[in-house]
Amino acid sequence: MVGLVLVVAGVLCLGLYQLYVSITTKKKLPDGAKPLPGPMNLPFIGRVHDVPAEGSWLKFHEWGQKYGPIYTMDMFGSTHIWISSESVATDLLSRRSTIYSDRPVIPNLPDNRYSGNYLALAGRNDTWKRQRKLAHGLMSVSAAQDLHAYPTRERDRLLWLVATQPAEYREWIEQFTSRTVARLSWGSAAPADTLRVTTQGLLETISPAGALPNVVSFLAGLPRWASPWKRREAARHAVEEKLFTRCVASVREGMEGSEARPSFVQTFLSDRSPGGKYADVEVWDAMYTVGQMAIAGALTIGSPIQSFLLAMLHFPEWQRKLQEEIETVCEGRCPQWSDRERLPMVRAVVKEVLRWRPPVPTGIPHAVEKDDVYEGYFIPKGATIHALEWSITRDPVMYPDPEIFNPARWLEESYPTYKAPLTTYPNLANYSQFGFGRRTCQGVSIVEQDLFLTMGGLAWAMDIIPKRRPDGSAVPVHWNDFTPLLIAKPAAFEFDVIVRKGRESLLRQMHEEAGSGDDVEKQAFNGQATKEGLFTKEASDLSEVKGQYQDFEKGDAHMQRTQC
Repeated sequence: MVGLVLVVAGVLCLGLYQLYVSITTKKKLPDGAKPLPGPMNLPFIGRVHDVPAEGSWLKFHEWGQKYGPIYTMDMFGSTHIWISSESVATDLLSRRSTIYSDRPVIPNLPDNRYSGNYLALAGRNDTWKRQRKLAHGLMSVSAAQDLHAYPTRERDRLLWLVATQPAEYREWIEQFTSRTVARLSWGSAAPADTLRVTTQGLLETISPAGALPNVVSFLAGLPRWASPWKRREAARHAVEEKLFTRCVASVREGMEGSEARPSFVQTFLSDRSPGGKYADVEVWDAMYTVGQMAIAGALTIGSPIQSFLLAMLHFPEWQRKLQEEIETVCEGRCPQWSDRERLPMVRAVVKEVLRWRPPVPTGIPHAVEKDDVYEGYFIPKGATIHALEWSITRDPVMYPDPEIFNPARWLEESYPTYKAPLTTYPNLANYSQFGFGRRTCQGVSIVEQDLFLTMGGLAWAMDIIPKRRPDGSAVPVHWNDFTPLLIAKPAAFEFDVIVRKGRESLLRQMHEEAGSGDDVEKQAFNGQATKEGLFTKEASDLSEVKGQYQDFEKGDAHMQRTQC
């Protein structure tokens, strides 16, 4: 009882302090500047009561239509600025990137800006610059190695699983993403299962809908014993650190025995000798840089693949057109990455899926580092800046009939988005979906390859069709029901597949070849962890820490509902 009283008193004190700070730190407008438009804020809470728990981007889009391409609102004393125009986002986040490239503090992850543990969420500081340079170097060098085979291998495994068990499509897609990024990062799919656990946990930690302190920010001041969100994140982070340590040790052991497969970590370790490119880079830096690259990939790639299936059910004519192009070019075989120049429609479908259902509809937030004035409007230092992708991709001038899934907008000259030559365009380079300015995603080429292979492969292998009830009627498929987290995924839907003529035996063979060696990889990975002493009582068994996190997961109904 005493503990509860202390918690309540602490929350009230924190709330009053937050109110005091928000009142006393409001800045006067510079001469000649005017305040940004936006909904009228209520004292202390701002407009938080108007933001729905699910589909928040639809409300922000509605406000953008009312108040214009840039507007402001408060949430518990924090200033949020929403941009619903690509040109405004480019002006601020790209052309003024020297002051718009920071990240805000995430209340439920207060060390995100400076710890070096969260590359994509880090503040604009020396650690971020160093890790970003390292990530660029690893991906550039590895692109010339044998890493392109990994997405193809995992795609081949995915096709058979979806073709034979379509009801479990979300599981198979999540396996594809985690296994692919694990191979790219560490040369093995063995870490994929644990990677999925920590990845989903991090998404919960950073999402406004996933952790209450991200909305009611003063709750971040609660001590760990009084904060279930802090305890859950501590358990998740322990899993993550054990996993990353274990993966680096496994790659090093493989290199010593001449068994290491190509990977980002293998690229790093092989060039660490005196005078080498990475001689001065700490292993810890590389461990977390690569680990966060893996998490970013595991988080983002699955959503558009699920949205592709949704699009094929609502717009089946594009499935037929896609299949016709693949048949003409590939003559019966499954599309390969080397076919991309001759498959513009596959590339157009990939880009249109991302536009039609953006996986990060609210955008990844930036923070402005100094006071600024834009088009006469005052933007205060420290404000959180959101490039609202849902609105950007619904610009009726750039994207006529924006709610319609229409890959032709990338292929035909009559559309403003058309660009020649079709052997190169459309592609995902410089696409707003991957951020702006100095915060542009560095893994665009990997994402593009994964999506090209999976969407092209699914169209080649099977017809995606509505599921029928016993009376012959089609089971309804939702139009726009998505999970509420920062990276949104379609809510579950039902469908059936028909394996296309002559494909079944090929799919079985592709699946068998893709899965060969999995047991050997797992044995090597688990054996190395034991050899390195990572499972000692002092260090704590990874599986026990993982179980601790999963206990939190089981007790959280919201986590259960949004888990894919």
